[in-house]
Order: sequence, then C-alpha cells, then structure tokens
Amino acid sequence: MGKRVRLRPPRWEEIAFVRWLWGDPETMQPVGGPIHLTEEAARDWFTRMVDPGRPTDFYCLIFNEESAPIGEISFHRLDQANMTANFNVKIASARRGQGYAGEAMSVFLDYFFNQLGGRVMLDDVALDNQAGQQALLRFGFEHDPGVPDVFRLRLTRERFNALAER
Repeated sequence: MGKRVRLRPPRWEEIAFVRWLWGDPETMQPVGGPIHLTEEAARDWFTRMVDPGRPTDFYCLIFNEESAPIGEISFHRLDQANMTANFNVKIASARRGQGYAGEAMSVFLDYFFNQLGGRVMLDDVALDNQAGQQALLRFGFEHDPGVPDVFRLRLTRERFNALAER
C-alpha cells in the first residue's frame, strides 16, 4: 500500500477491467496497440498469471484512493537463478500524469527487491515510446544501450534502495 494507491492481484470478477485496459486504444497505443481478450483467453491468462499463477510471474491491479482500478503492474519471466525479471506498468490513459505510476512502482519494486530478493528489473520499451522511456528514466531506471532493437531499461536493487533513501 502507498498513500494514494493499493496493489493486489485481481479477483476473477475484476477481469473485465483487465480486458478493458488491454483493449483501450489510447492506453495501449504506446505499447503496440490494443489486445482484445476473448473470455477463453482471459480465463487462460488468469490461470497462468493469478490463480494459481506461476512463481516466475506476479501481476497486480493498481487501485486509487476510491478503490477504483486504474492500471496494472507486474513482473514476468523471473529468472530465479539470478533474480532478474521483466517489468510492466500500465496506467489507464485518462489517469496518466497524476502520480499514480510512480507511487505504484515504488511500492511494487520495494516488494520485488526487498521482500522477494530481486536483484535486477528490466523493461524493454519500444523505441518510439518516448513517454514510457522518460517515465522510467525519471523514476531511476538506467538505459542499457547494449540492446539495439528496443530501449532497454534496468534497475538494480542497490540503485532502487539508494534512490529510496533520498
């Protein structure tokens, strides 16, 4: 929990929000466009990501002060040998620019690094998604220019904790 956000895995009855979020053209435009989940695909995804889920993935909805869902945050493909995972955060387009993403990232990454024992969080952002790149850079992720086809960002546990102390 943060001051303005609360994170938790969705309940099955909240899958409608996930389907809406992924299907919303404005929200999804920066990440390749809308994804329309059928009922069957939504059930398969929910089983894989939430209940029962997998130890390599962790997905939460982001709720605002009114307990309304406004986005999602997750990690995927956790490599348990080196405790590195891939990051995802998405705020509904109408709620962007209100500070929700930064607070949700602080809460979620504190869990990943300091409770789960994560070492590195990566995010491969599309080259043309300047807003997404800038949001993560402002948060404290660092650009890794070693990957040419995407804008790879990385955040280590040490860097996250040093930034949190400020």
